[in-house]
Amino acid sequence: MSEFTLIIHGWSDCSSSFVALKNQLQKQGVGDVDTILYGDYQSREDNITFNDVIDGLNDQMIEKGLIEPDGKKRSDLNIVVHSTGGLVIRHWIYNYYADRIDECPVKRILMLAPANFGSPLAHRGKSFLGRLVKGRWKVGDLLEVGRNLLDGLELGSPYQWSLAHYDIFTSETPYYNRNQIQLTILTGIEDYEGLKGWVNKPGTDGTIVIAGATLNSVKLSLNFSNHDVPYQWKQVKTADDFCFGVLPGLDHGTIVSSFKEDDADIVDLAVEALTIKTPDDFADFKARLRASTEETYESYQSQNSTRYSKFQQFIIHGIDDHGEPIRDFTFEFDVYKTKKAENNTVSSKSYFNNLERKFSDKFQEILLGQIHTHNADSSYRRLLVNLNKLQALMEETKQKLGDFVLVMKIYIPEIDKGIYYDVDSLQNIVIYRSNTGKMDENAPSLFYANTTTLLEFSVDRKTKYVRIGTEPA
Repeated sequence: MSEFTLIIHGWSDCSSSFVALKNQLQKQGVGDVDTILYGDYQSREDNITFNDVIDGLNDQMIEKGLIEPDGKKRSDLNIVVHSTGGLVIRHWIYNYYADRIDECPVKRILMLAPANFGSPLAHRGKSFLGRLVKGRWKVGDLLEVGRNLLDGLELGSPYQWSLAHYDIFTSETPYYNRNQIQLTILTGIEDYEGLKGWVNKPGTDGTIVIAGATLNSVKLSLNFSNHDVPYQWKQVKTADDFCFGVLPGLDHGTIVSSFKEDDADIVDLAVEALTIKTPDDFADFKARLRASTEETYESYQSQNSTRYSKFQQFIIHGIDDHGEPIRDFTFEFDVYKTKKAENNTVSSKSYFNNLERKFSDKFQEILLGQIHTHNADSSYRRLLVNLNKLQALMEETKQKLGDFVLVMKIYIPEIDKGIYYDVDSLQNIVIYRSNTGKMDENAPSLFYANTTTLLEFSVDRKTKYVRIGTEPA
């Protein structure tokens, strides 16, 4: 069976940026001028949606003879994507092949700096300044930036949440694995320099969140709607059977432009990712990338421990007992001595001592310093946590305070005098114990470097506006 390679670009880009990549793949024998193809889409068209993009992609694959009209494969496909292209190909595979994955033509995927869990630049792109800088200068489409795609790219977006539930948080075995679709994710550790540096945010390659590039996520559900117990944790993990590497010397742009250099290490990694033959070779490649990633962080952190920290991203979603979104809520994190915690909570009657208050303020700064509320749906929030700083603070707290617990509080204002949320059980929930590193013996661990963790909490919504009685109201 013939083999083709398809290159899919990201937002505000086009296929001309990937000519050097195609040339390098040709030189290395991955394909030739006729079997390495470009996929283009109008990413700055305001009306286009991800559904439109994947439908158009599917139509083009049929037209070009890559798949049959019914979707059955005519060729094996290698896919190379950059940035937003990661969401595009995941969406296409889920939409057309989730229920018949054995018929999917995709054999290998190479993701270069994918925006799997968002970009801090997406909401900026929708601003007036973003439209001036990135907007289309075309009659009839003046200053369009692709608002629907940017909504999906924004940090903590409902689109990313839904897509993750479709393709990586499934009851079936996820299809990104060494035996099915071999997935390799590569991203740089650098952010932008020079004039472009004004857009830099912590924990990014200049555009995407490094911790949001990977797909080895965990979803935690915190249910306050069961009145038999104060609250319940539920954990769902994805299968960590893909390759992930953080590369030195590269940012979001140079991870593509570096293919112009014949001696660039990225060329060898890309070629290997697209030519792996056996599951054992894939496992070996995965182990080598993991080791090189650790070497990259060790080397960079020895130069600047703050700038090159490891981060973890959290996407938080609030719903009521009917599954409806809770759009107004806030979080708070506090520290208490362990002896004040009983049954995985700390009584609201407990008071801070001076050290507890001091360290609570420090934890607040780290855990809530990088928070973003999604513009279109405020029931989704994104937190980005510097795990290097968090670990150092945990060690300092234990040294000066002794064994401690880190607790979380959730505040939800009432809708009006007669409609409110049952928030009594949302206070002082233990999320970390210094003596175990976990919440409790039966609960999952919370902190994992270079991952995105989904946290959904559900709370009873109450009303005083309904009554039954023997007398008329």
